[in-house]
Amino acid sequence: MPSLSGIRVVDFATVLSGPFAAMLLADQGADVIKLETPDGGDSARRLVSVPGTDDLSIGFLAFNRNKRSVTLDITRPEGKEAAYRLLQWADVLIINMRVDTRRRRGFTYEELAAINPRLIYVSLTAYGDEGPDADQGGVDIRVQARIGDITGRQEPGSPPPSHTMLFHFDMATSMLIAYAVTLALRDRERTGLGQKIETSLLQTGVSLHAIQTTRVLGLEQRYPSRPTGPTQIFRCADGRYIRVPAWEGLCETLQLNELTHDPRFDSAEHREQNAAALTEILAPRLLQKPAAEWESMFKAAGHRAGMLRTAEEVFDDPQVIANNMIAQFEQPGVGEVQAVGLPFQRSATADVPWLRSPAPHLGQHTHQVLLGLGYSQEEIAALGEGGVLG
Repeated sequence: MPSLSGIRVVDFATVLSGPFAAMLLADQGADVIKLETPDGGDSARRLVSVPGTDDLSIGFLAFNRNKRSVTLDITRPEGKEAAYRLLQWADVLIINMRVDTRRRRGFTYEELAAINPRLIYVSLTAYGDEGPDADQGGVDIRVQARIGDITGRQEPGSPPPSHTMLFHFDMATSMLIAYAVTLALRDRERTGLGQKIETSLLQTGVSLHAIQTTRVLGLEQRYPSRPTGPTQIFRCADGRYIRVPAWEGLCETLQLNELTHDPRFDSAEHREQNAAALTEILAPRLLQKPAAEWESMFKAAGHRAGMLRTAEEVFDDPQVIANNMIAQFEQPGVGEVQAVGLPFQRSATADVPWLRSPAPHLGQHTHQVLLGLGYSQEEIAALGEGGVLG
């Protein structure tokens, strides 16, 4: 049996981080209901739309498998009442509605704990629940600017730093939420009560920069935010790039052992001081072979090196395949979908199926869920006629 079987989660979040956290719980057996607005639902449904569908996208497929979708207009009294019934049913709520909007619409922790004291309420914001920016919306690439020195300090007149599209803070926050929820579930076993969990992209960003965000007061030393010394990435004969191994291994494989005794390069400090001269020596040598051939040579010699892969090549990477990092499932109306699988494996549940259902269409399970909450067929029909269900 899946570890979280019997745990009921309401995913009242949009885009990436909150939905990914809910999916991590769903993958472990939690019954996750995605609560969406009738007017288009989660905006992630439009992140690189899939042809032939009007409510599925690459961005949505990535983070919404193993869920059921319910649409409710919570701005209407009947919709809010239905949402409250759903939250009375739930063990966990993940919400990324803005702080002030929660207050206006009646979805604060205090209000929901009053109707369900066992509820674990996960508040996900960009900058935290308190402080001058608590009610500001934000996304990963904007929060990146708040952390400091993401790509290293820039000299005056140099090009501005670029942001990364890997959404580090979104993805890491999702994993921290799943971790925090399991701790809260454990607490509830002892106390019988739920609790509020506060997390934010800014908090995650600060945590991910833990080594750069550590200092001894009164000292100037800080850990660098960018690599120092000569470049570690070189272009090869086929136009591909390789990240080369550490100094001694690099010189040994390139048969440039004399460089280790060259006074310009015989220490990390000297190599940093003479980085341009070192690059002039190394770059032509690495242009003599394709990147994959260099990678094989470095590995055979026992040195760590890596050819820079494209995103498409990850699907065929034998190491990725051997460790079941990519999952494949049938999405009705779309076809076969490949996506990131479980980010870890556990021997105790290795044989337990975790891929139970594809990503849901908008409102696909509304009728089913409302019946389960005690609504009659007539009441559901009336909600539909009143525009509450979309």
